Amino acid sequence: MHEKTKDPNQAIKNFCTSYHRHEVKQMLWEWLVTAISRNHSIYDDGKERSSLFLLYENIMLLVDAAYTVHQQTPAPNPTAPAKNKKPGTGKS
Repeated sequence: MHEKTKDPNQAIKNFCTSYHRHEVKQMLWEWLVTAISRNHSIYDDGKERSSLFLLYENIMLLVDAAYTVHQQTPAPNPTAPAKNKKPGTGKS
């Protein structure tokens, strides 16, 4: 597993703070349009175009889900005691 994907919430946070949702959707749309409008590409075949549209729709759902998770994830509280440590001792 890649180091950056060990914590899915951190990966989502990094993604959502790097890109605005509308920018991601615009980029994905532009990729889709470019892919299907090029001549002599793999997407000349109707079955391949259909598969690409399905992938696009599913990625859009993942993007929306990622931003929803990001919005619902509470920010860390720096004054809260660390998990598995006894308050005031700094020990586990």
